[in-house]
Amino acid sequence: MTMRIHSKITIADRTRDGLSLIIDVLLPGTSTLPSGRAVGAHLELLDQVLEADPRLEPLVNRVGELAADSEACTFADIEGWAGEDLEQVVFALQSAYYMSRDVRSALDYPGQGRRPIALATPEEVCSDELVAPVVARGAVYVPTPQ
Repeated sequence: MTMRIHSKITIADRTRDGLSLIIDVLLPGTSTLPSGRAVGAHLELLDQVLEADPRLEPLVNRVGELAADSEACTFADIEGWAGEDLEQVVFALQSAYYMSRDVRSALDYPGQGRRPIALATPEEVCSDELVAPVVARGAVYVPTPQ
């Protein structure tokens, strides 16, 4: 029998405060979308992201700790703190943001679900754009042996 043990994500409150500063820069919100801080993208949602990919936890912790030493930050600051790990840190924070029900609702995203092909519109089944690469490629066939 195989047993999988889930590790508990540990991010100090001080580090979460630093992450909230970063989220304010990356996901400030718009007239139609809530801000990252408002949906708590640096709280439980981030924990879920880090549980899904534990390799991101030390990176996020390090950058959040560096941000916690500042009262405010800019994107240039975030780049400096994250260095070559910038893309992964931003990915983790954005993933947490888009996991929020409020954000998905604001985007009118219904989430994943069963949607039978019988319910698809003709444009979803086949469109000129969809078949363009096949048409451009031309005929592909293997002649049958004699």
